[in-house]
Amino acid sequence: MISRAFYFVRPYTTRADLSRLRNIGIIAHIDAGKTTTTERMLYYSGKINRIGDVDQGDTITDFLPQERSRGITIQSAAISFNWQKKYKINLIDTPGHADFTFEVIRSVKVLDGCVTILDAVAGVEAQTEKVWKQSENIPKICFINKMDRDGAGYSRTVKELITKMQTKVALINLPFFEYDPDTQTNTFKGIIDLVNQKILKWDAEDPDRVEVMEALESSGEHLENFLKGREALVEVLGEFDENLVEYFLEEAGGDYLRVPADILNRSIRRATLAQYLTPVFCGASFRNIGVQPLLDAVVNYLPSPLEARFPEVNHRNMPMQYDPAVGVLMNHNKNLCVAFAFKVITDSIRGTMIFVRVYSGVLNSNNTVYNCSRDKKFKLGKLALLHANVYEETQKLYPGEIGVLTGATVADKVSTGDTIVTHSVKRDALKSLNKNIELNLKINPITVPPPVFVVCVEPKTLGNKRAMEEALSILIKEDPSLVVSKDEETGQTLLGGMGELHLEIARDRLLNDLNAEVHIGKVMVSYKESINSPTADVTTQNETGCRFSLSVAPIPLDIPIAETIASSSNNLKWYPLGGDNNYLIVENHESYRLDDWSFQVPYSAIINAIVSSSIAALQKGGKIANFPLHSCAVKLKGDWRIPLDLENVTDILPLTRHLISQALHSLRINDYSVLEPVMNLEVNVPQKHLGSVVQDLTAARKSHILSIDDEHELEESRGGLTSIDYHRMAQRQYLPPDITLKNAQLGEVGSGNKFIRAIVPLKEMVAYTNTIRSLTQGRGTFYLSYHGMDKVGQDRLESVIND
Repeated sequence: MISRAFYFVRPYTTRADLSRLRNIGIIAHIDAGKTTTTERMLYYSGKINRIGDVDQGDTITDFLPQERSRGITIQSAAISFNWQKKYKINLIDTPGHADFTFEVIRSVKVLDGCVTILDAVAGVEAQTEKVWKQSENIPKICFINKMDRDGAGYSRTVKELITKMQTKVALINLPFFEYDPDTQTNTFKGIIDLVNQKILKWDAEDPDRVEVMEALESSGEHLENFLKGREALVEVLGEFDENLVEYFLEEAGGDYLRVPADILNRSIRRATLAQYLTPVFCGASFRNIGVQPLLDAVVNYLPSPLEARFPEVNHRNMPMQYDPAVGVLMNHNKNLCVAFAFKVITDSIRGTMIFVRVYSGVLNSNNTVYNCSRDKKFKLGKLALLHANVYEETQKLYPGEIGVLTGATVADKVSTGDTIVTHSVKRDALKSLNKNIELNLKINPITVPPPVFVVCVEPKTLGNKRAMEEALSILIKEDPSLVVSKDEETGQTLLGGMGELHLEIARDRLLNDLNAEVHIGKVMVSYKESINSPTADVTTQNETGCRFSLSVAPIPLDIPIAETIASSSNNLKWYPLGGDNNYLIVENHESYRLDDWSFQVPYSAIINAIVSSSIAALQKGGKIANFPLHSCAVKLKGDWRIPLDLENVTDILPLTRHLISQALHSLRINDYSVLEPVMNLEVNVPQKHLGSVVQDLTAARKSHILSIDDEHELEESRGGLTSIDYHRMAQRQYLPPDITLKNAQLGEVGSGNKFIRAIVPLKEMVAYTNTIRSLTQGRGTFYLSYHGMDKVGQDRLESVIND
């Protein structure tokens, strides 16, 4: 018998070997069982002594009132626990709903490995594919959950994993069923461990009891599955690991059963870290089955901070190497501490709290640090380790750690995506760091998806306006995928988000958590305007001697901005203006050298002032419907000048804002276009319903069909292999018998489902869920993701403006 006490561990010493640390995330489609699995991990690690239930609303990581009432994860939650006496796991449980995709994006940014959970009944679902792509550069293991449910299909799900995710797999354990005479059905009881050659059966009445038996002592179908599975595992690893092949032939004498577990584990680890394959496990978290082997896999197969990818930084040639003492050693400086802020929350007691990942060196409480992203120096307050909504104070955050900055000093000094540097030893030794490299070091920021829906937010009374603005400020600081803008013509405040549920949760936060006295309007699609041609150059000068000359030009919608910047002249500097694909382009200053700056006002302060005024001017909107401007470049000429004795930038803000408005005002109304968000649409439908779905998409939804394929004939490729190659790989893969696999008919060309890809205006997809259910008798599924902004045709312009 194996009890939970066997897995109970003593407290972990933070300053331990970095090779014993794992920073992992749980990713999956909504309702696949992420939070349920996390809850069992915490229980079996000894972190908690009672298992919470999502349906009862008492889980550890879903602690927000909205999460507990709805039974879904809304914001990513982090927690630390120990495993196998010597390992520490920092785990982030992420949301599964598409509206909260930014929570996944920013979590993946700081993770070293992922556990992907699949629903054995539903298989590989749309959002699973999305989060898999978002974490494509991170090693992963898969856990096929809900094997106890009717309709569960282990082999079918593995085949979908191979073909849809385009990955090779290594089956580490297989499902174990026993015949139940009472129900006259096979009941899922445990797993067949192919590596350790064991069968593990969990007690349905006692989650702490596990019966272990030798796999070779089984009989019939169980023995056959074990022998074939062991053979397949060794063979797939042998394709990657020559050392394993040599051991198999010379030491094991060609006997698959004589290859020891430690040899296999090393081979699986190397293949996983190289992302050559994905190890696959199975279980039923709600029934407490298979979680301990999954935890073993996390520490055995996923990377430590010394094996993970290097952070992407703004200095392309920055020397980096792994160092067991400091983590990622940057610029050969062992005293350099580098941390990345990836999340901000507001606690009712502790105030603003900043989640950070320490990549290099040691972050000490009360140290003076420098925010490279905002050119700010400040002193840290208390530091804390995170355990969902419970925080444990600490004096230091060591390399590889995920922790929290607390205190009033960080409230307005750090935001999501900022890079913090400091000296690992001395409390105030920033002067000893390299000014041009280390104090200018930035980890590439998190990509924030643009909002596609908006709601109007208005104070109930004029006296509530300031409280409303403060509450909105807290919201967007916590969640940068929420965007606040103002309609200059009507004076309305607009809140933009990723989806209807996203804005509904924001509404709950405003009204119930932040107690804002506001009225919130209905959800609307977020429209923009853009200009079709550049303005003429305009110039102005005020009495203080400030002189500026600029123009505004359109940025092509169909060309990636990175390519545009890369192809531009070297004497141009691009600065982003918020989230509407707007940029400030500054020509090199011809009169002054930045390394010999003699003005009282710093160069960065001047640029920041022009950035602020540009954002305000473009938000005023275009001439057609006063929608905010999108995909515009404010081009500042290189002959601008300011007086030497200018003490602040207050004169620059109105001057440049008025100048941009003047340039835009010179354009005619015909020089403007209305833009609308268009989405990538993927629809999976049975072949017999294909015609009605396509007709609805092209006629009622105004969509542009890109392709219609059989599921296994998609033209994508990965690693030099086409999807046909992965389909054949799935056919060759050994899999145990599975009745759902036969029903799915995955191997027959022309049968099964069709896969439609299209580009469609978001406006036409509102309430599409009911339509697709009606057209396909409930069998069709679809997935939407943001594609970009596109011009609205004249035939639809009036309806868009009215909307």
